[in-house]
Amino acid sequence: MSAALAALATSVLCATAAATTWSMAREADARTTRSEAPANATPTATAPAPSPAPATPTPATPAAPDKSVRITPSKQPRSEPAPEPAPRPEGRLAAPEIDLGFFATDGSRLPRVEPPNALVQGRDEPGLSPLVGRSGDLARPPLVDRSRRLRASPRPPDFGFTLLPGERFKYDIVFGGNPTGIAEAGVVAREPGPHGSPDRIRLEGFARTSGVVALLTTLVYDMAAYVDAKTGAPLETGSITRREGLPGSYKRRETTTTFFGRGFVEIQDKRDERSSTQRRRLPVDTFDPLSIMAWVRSLDLKPGEKVKAYGLDGTVLLRVDITGKGPVRFDAMPPIGTALGIAPDQVQQFEGSITRVDRYGAAIPGKKAYKMRVWVSTDGRRIPLAVESDIWFGVVRLVLTQYDPPRPQTSSTAPAGPPARPPAAVPAAGPVPG
Repeated sequence: MSAALAALATSVLCATAAATTWSMAREADARTTRSEAPANATPTATAPAPSPAPATPTPATPAAPDKSVRITPSKQPRSEPAPEPAPRPEGRLAAPEIDLGFFATDGSRLPRVEPPNALVQGRDEPGLSPLVGRSGDLARPPLVDRSRRLRASPRPPDFGFTLLPGERFKYDIVFGGNPTGIAEAGVVAREPGPHGSPDRIRLEGFARTSGVVALLTTLVYDMAAYVDAKTGAPLETGSITRREGLPGSYKRRETTTTFFGRGFVEIQDKRDERSSTQRRRLPVDTFDPLSIMAWVRSLDLKPGEKVKAYGLDGTVLLRVDITGKGPVRFDAMPPIGTALGIAPDQVQQFEGSITRVDRYGAAIPGKKAYKMRVWVSTDGRRIPLAVESDIWFGVVRLVLTQYDPPRPQTSSTAPAGPPARPPAAVPAAGPVPG
């Protein structure tokens, strides 16, 4: 049994060795066939036959077998196709940056980016329907003018006819119940203007400290002004201020103001030995201290009616706001008023404020606005009976102590007053119908 098994195993081993030897011979023959084939031969491409060349005897050289393996791809690299142009929307204009609003989906247009033009503000553009509501507000924003200009204000009415040569007013300056000075103002004369210009009126003013204040300091103020005989607008103003006693920034100050029309002024200011000249733009209704007092006197306001004007005191521009209070009873009537025949109920009161402003009429920050009250008689003379104003150290009151009436005027120099109203028509006397 064991001998038979040994014989069977020996036969199997011999058959296995013969099969292995036959397969190794077949693999060697196949490898030799692949190595002898041309390297650039491909199964899908055939190279064209080369042109015949002249025969040249060359020595026969045995070709060395090339055992390197070359791999040649059968397909070329894939190339991406060029992108196609985007289709243009139907009906769109050739210039897409110009948008006239014809193709908006919601029927509205975007607001303009550039600032609106003041000349075409509020005008509908041709070819477009006007927008309303919020779309209209966005498309046509309101014009906001950031530039600063002089405020347009009407000129005050003419009051030159109220300035009668010969009138003179004298006041006591009272502070804290004590007289501290005197003040005077008057209409000196009416004279023709230089070089054939219209007539002008000369006004003069004077103020001086007295009483207890004079023990501390002496202040003398002289002023003269020429105003237009018709409108009352200032033409030229000069003032001299002299100080003695307490030390100050100057001892003598001389200021000359020339008004080149209403709205432009030249100021020559000299303080002791220092002098300066400046030219400024002003509102059209700017007065000097004397003419603004005459303007307030000429007012005839209804209760609650308000007016304003500007005054130039030296180099300081002030705005004067006046409000009419109507007829009042003035119990503090000065004795001169009673002597002139003015009753306590024949008085009209004005209230106002004095504010320091810049050339545009805006109040200067940090500067206090002072209140003012004026009492004027309602008779034809319109005499300022008292003036009251609060200042930084208290209330100052001017009380009338003397009044000189105007002197008689000749026909050639009589001022022209306001146009008189025509008398009402009176029906002719006749028989009364029965």
